[in-house]
Amino acid sequence: MATNQETLNKIKEYLNQSYTKEETRVVPKRTALTFGNTIKIMPHTVVLYVDMRKSKKILSDATTFWSVKIHKSFLLALTHCVEKREGHMRSFNGDGIMAFFVGENAASRAVRAAMDTKGYILELNKELKKSEKNTIDFGIGIGQGKIQVAKSGKAGDDLTKQDLIWVGLPVYVAVELSEFGKNLYNIWISPNVRTSIGKEDYLKVTYDDDGNSKWYKEKKKLKSVGEYEVRYTSWYFNI
Repeated sequence: MATNQETLNKIKEYLNQSYTKEETRVVPKRTALTFGNTIKIMPHTVVLYVDMRKSKKILSDATTFWSVKIHKSFLLALTHCVEKREGHMRSFNGDGIMAFFVGENAASRAVRAAMDTKGYILELNKELKKSEKNTIDFGIGIGQGKIQVAKSGKAGDDLTKQDLIWVGLPVYVAVELSEFGKNLYNIWISPNVRTSIGKEDYLKVTYDDDGNSKWYKEKKKLKSVGEYEVRYTSWYFNI
């Protein structure tokens, strides 16, 4: 184990290192980066962040087994919806889950994954009600833009002490937008995501069959960007 001084010296070394950037069009896996001074740049990425609401109440009001069942079901539904739309699950932070979408129609695919996820969670809630358990409320935020990816943790150690860090405005925006989400309006998107899905006109995430927008407009003040004209919806796809 390193001494206090050795760790402090390593921190100073990190702060004085020079980095090179390497552009990538794929979502990196943990094994794709080393502790060398290289940062992967994802120039155009759509970030989907999901936050489970009232998780403490769910945990405290259920047996240990029910807690596991609920979390496993929640994560299975989300993973299925993300992968079905060619997204990539990368970050699990307690009750917050982050996924990334790149390539053609990335914004529409991310939004469709969110709308499908809501459909699954509503079905899950029906089952929880039958068992007289607390239902799940949640928020989903979606942002897009450039992201930097680097490996952090302890070099040369087992993988449990290593992870990727995802840095960029789309990440912060997605997390903040997810905080607004709650039933009935669980899904919130940034204005550039709204612009993208309008241009893509893909997967029926922009307009209903009568040509009406599925999205409401509202100005919100975000810590990351200030006042922002965001969009939100109650729309979802039945399972």
